[in-house]
Order: sequence, then C-alpha cells, then structure tokens
Amino acid sequence: MRYPAAILDAASLPTWRRALDPREPVGVVVGRFDLLHPGNVWALQQARARFGTVVVALEPDAAQPTLDAAVHPLAARAELASWLRSVSALVPEPDEATLVQLRPFVLIHCPQQTQKGPVAEAALRLAESAVPLQPQPGCFGTDIRSAICAYQTPLALSGGWGPIPALEELDVFLKLRGTGHCLVTVNGCFDILHVGHARLLAEAATLGDRLLVLINDDASVRAYKGLGKPVFPAAFRLAALKALASVDFAFPFSGDNPLDLLARIRPDIHVKGGSFEEARVGQEKALVESWGGHLGFCPMVEGYSTTNVLEKTRSPGKT
Repeated sequence: MRYPAAILDAASLPTWRRALDPREPVGVVVGRFDLLHPGNVWALQQARARFGTVVVALEPDAAQPTLDAAVHPLAARAELASWLRSVSALVPEPDEATLVQLRPFVLIHCPQQTQKGPVAEAALRLAESAVPLQPQPGCFGTDIRSAICAYQTPLALSGGWGPIPALEELDVFLKLRGTGHCLVTVNGCFDILHVGHARLLAEAATLGDRLLVLINDDASVRAYKGLGKPVFPAAFRLAALKALASVDFAFPFSGDNPLDLLARIRPDIHVKGGSFEEARVGQEKALVESWGGHLGFCPMVEGYSTTNVLEKTRSPGKT
C-alpha cells in the first residue's frame, strides 16, 4: 500500500517538525488545491527539486472575498493533495502560530499571483526566504475557471508538459516489469483529477506491483464527452497522473477503447472503475483473460466525477 502524506493539525505539527533536521528548511507551497492544475503541479515539482521535505499549506474554502468559493470542501482538497508524490505533509488552513511551527521554511510561490489568500500572505511574512516562480500558462485557478465557464478548453499550455511519450518509452517501461511482478492497468479520461480518481488509483495500485494508467487522447475525449472536454490537454493529464504516488507510468490511446494497447501490454490485471456492467467490459475481459490475466473492479467514490466538478465550477452556488 502506498500511504498518502501526513495531514497535520496544530497539535501534531510540532512533533512532526522536531523529527526533521531543525537546521534544514522545508519547502512550503500554499494553495487551495481545489483543481489539480498546472500551477500547483509546477510549484510542487520545483519545490521537490530544491527540498527534501515539501509541505502544502491549504487555504480556507473561501480564501478571501475576491476569490470564488472552493468547489471541494477542505477535507477533500487535503486528501487529494496528500496523494501527490512530491508532498511530504499537509497543513490545512494554518494560522500564523501554526506556520511558525514549520520554521525554518522557504516559500515557493508565484509573485504574479495577485489574489493571495490569508495563508499565502502569512507564509510570505514568516518564511526565511522565498523562491519566485515564473507563471506558467494556465496556472492560475481563476483563469482556468474562466476558460471552463466559457467552454474555451482544452487549455493552451506551454510545452513544459510534453512531449507525449512514444511507444518506445512504453516498451522500456514494460521491460522493467520483471519476472513475477504483477502489472496493473487502468484506463479513462482522467481530465480533472479529484478524490474519486485518487482513491481508485491507490486501490488499483494495491492489486499489483506496478500501475500503468492509459488515458484517452484529446480527440477521443472530445468525441466521447462532448463540448468543453477535455479541460486539460493530454500532455498535462499524463503529467498530473504521474505526480500521484500510486502511478508508475501513464500513456495515451486513441479511439473508442484501449484494446490494441492492452494487447501490446498484456497486463496481469486490468481494473475498471464505476458500476460494473458486463456488456461494457466484455471485450476487455475476454482479451485480458486470453493470456491468463483477469479483470479487476474498484467502485468509484460517490459524489465525485469530472462532470460534477465542471457543473460546480460553472455554478459555484450549486450543491
């Protein structure tokens, strides 16, 4: 089992911090982590490149009047961020006294983000220093929400998330499988990652030794899901999946289903999420069983779906 990062409160934080080298600063990234988007994934990657320990400090649900209300409640946002590979620990909505317990820390932030919440403002005052990041296209939550509401998606992102891996890279990954190691696959669009996705993938990862996620490419998502989807192009969706601690590799496929790719991969277990419908999975089941594998099933988390996220983003007051 790949355990998520620790979620710390004001009482547990001091003990956790004392277990680290008191002379070494930790890297701190502040945000809401409501939508797992290029801005916060980029910030965490930069933090991990500089620091052995990275802490996420979560803003409150309504960080300040100028910001939209969060789509997901604090507990769900904390759980999603806790599954990220770069995150060592999380502190939900810390006050100044709690942030002091993290010191010494260095804040990794984007100075061009003018709409800062109370946690970001406090962290900027209390940090030993700050590492400024250049903004990435599509990195601000407000811009992403505007694009979603205007159906101006998929977002145009910089080349920092590509290129899309080639079949040769997939073959290299498969060669590392090793004799006797169980390979698990999952397929889906995985457009806006949410707690339901994170739990599904974490559970799927426990069924074997390595987890490979197959995603629909942009054209197949558009054909399957319709107007406004995907929100994020395949290059970022792949990067976001690989940012999860449960995922070992991710690869795209085109068309209606991943049958050709599954035949190339020959997984030991192919996992389906959602409600189990025999007709829907019949071809995949027969194919996987043809080489001695089998179909697994992990139920989706009720109340979480990309459609639900998009509806709440476009109608913030909707429950």
